[in-house]
Amino acid sequence: MEKKINNILFFTGADGTQLTFKVLFTYHSERFGKDYAVLYNEADENHLLAYAYDENLTLSAIESQEEAQELNNALEQYDQEQANK
Repeated sequence: MEKKINNILFFTGADGTQLTFKVLFTYHSERFGKDYAVLYNEADENHLLAYAYDENLTLSAIESQEEAQELNNALEQYDQEQANK
C-alpha cells in the first residue's frame, strides 16, 4: 500500500513495516509515453528507486533496459542541473 503527502510516499509492507520515501524528481518520457518518479529514503540517500506511475499515482516497475537507460540519462541531467545551481 502507498500513500502520498506533498512529495513524500509512505509504503507499508505486508509485515506492517512502514518506509518513507521522498520524491527526488519526476520525469515524462515522450518515447515511452510514461511518467516516472525517482525516490529516495533519507536513511540511505544513495539508494534511489525509480518507478513508472499513472494518473492514479499507481506505481509500476520499469519494464525494459531501454526505459532504465533513458531514466538513467534523466538522472544524470538532473545531477548536472543541481551541480550548476
